[in-house]
Amino acid sequence: MDQLTIERQAPVIAQYDAVVCGGGPAGWVAAVSAARNGCRTALIEKMSYLGGTPTAGLVDPISGGYHKGKRVLGGVGWEFVERLVAAGAGQVELPKGHVSFDPEYYKLLAQRMVLEAGVELYTNTVVSACQMADGRVTHVLIESKDGLQALAAGTVIDATGDGLVCRRAGVPMQVSAGGMQPMSLCFLLRNVDVTTALLRDHIHHTGLHGQSKHMGIYHALQRLAEQGEDVPQFGGPWFNSTMQEDLICVNITRAAANAADRAQLTQAECRMREDAYKLVALLRKLYPEFAKASIAEIAAQGGVRETYHIRGLYTLSGADILGGAPCADGVAFCSHPVDIHSAQDNTQTAQYFDTPCPVPYRVMVAAGFDNLIAAGRCVSCVDEAYASMRVQGTCMAIGEAAGVAAAMRRETGCAVTAVNTDDLRARLQKQGAIV
Repeated sequence: MDQLTIERQAPVIAQYDAVVCGGGPAGWVAAVSAARNGCRTALIEKMSYLGGTPTAGLVDPISGGYHKGKRVLGGVGWEFVERLVAAGAGQVELPKGHVSFDPEYYKLLAQRMVLEAGVELYTNTVVSACQMADGRVTHVLIESKDGLQALAAGTVIDATGDGLVCRRAGVPMQVSAGGMQPMSLCFLLRNVDVTTALLRDHIHHTGLHGQSKHMGIYHALQRLAEQGEDVPQFGGPWFNSTMQEDLICVNITRAAANAADRAQLTQAECRMREDAYKLVALLRKLYPEFAKASIAEIAAQGGVRETYHIRGLYTLSGADILGGAPCADGVAFCSHPVDIHSAQDNTQTAQYFDTPCPVPYRVMVAAGFDNLIAAGRCVSCVDEAYASMRVQGTCMAIGEAAGVAAAMRRETGCAVTAVNTDDLRARLQKQGAIV
């Protein structure tokens, strides 16, 4: 392959105590947390709005906030939920505790909370590289309509999902031994009759109504496929409330791909966009509830379940999750079942556990990288552990811990790998987090 050498200059346009890369559930919460703890904070997001998976990906509801009827999410993430509910744009589906939400209001409220905290927001901006010196990320390079620019950084929080900054910095990475879980491309469906037994109770994931009737739809689609009908690969399906009468969020498409690879991501998203229309046509044919349904919006980006994880000071394992063992440096909780989607077919497995598992701070940082913190689904975990911790509520809690750790580094000058985790946990508890 031919190589092209390009030399460019990037003006350093600002200096921050904390530079957060990625505005999804972990990233925007990390930015709020860092700013509220005294950091001059920048938040970089490739879209024109915040939210990531729940907004650009239309993944609804928020999961991971409750375990067996007991709330395990507090702090900034729970404040956000309470503000959603107060505005009529969210509903906590007890006792399971999934949070249905209006995706558009999610964008607005996340934006409000970030700006209220004093975060400097860089939307329509991508992270292209980072500058390293002596185990530190000194600068984050960004690309926007203003061209190539650099931000000087005290601490960098990688909340890109794919571990983009960590990979650019040279942090050792790992993938699940079982292979990456598949993507989905969610969409909004209008003119759906949600008053019948098929959907009325089961767009609200309370757990009060027995086995979801969505499984009947799964089996009907399977039968069509076995009869030779053109049925695309699918998962679920899951139908979710958007807090609007006849507009529901649908999670049904499925594609195996490494979403951190541009070509694979393009191919998968193109295929799933075609599949969405095929699957809606089948639903209209099979069920009167969908007879007048049409797609109102397809997500701006695929819902990525898994790509890369850092190799941190500790790697959270399936045994940790299923055993629920306590740890001295826990900063969040895994409460969601071990939820594994097959990349090869339409199947899914779910394992439930008795005790919520603490997420140790050690999974967020890597040896030899003094000012780089991973937050969200790129933290150090594999297999069953990742299948539980990847959900939004857990990622929010991890993001809040990352923001406090960045503030502690600013105050003490210590490496992020040497943060006093007793103090970190105490500060998290003081601001309402559950650790």
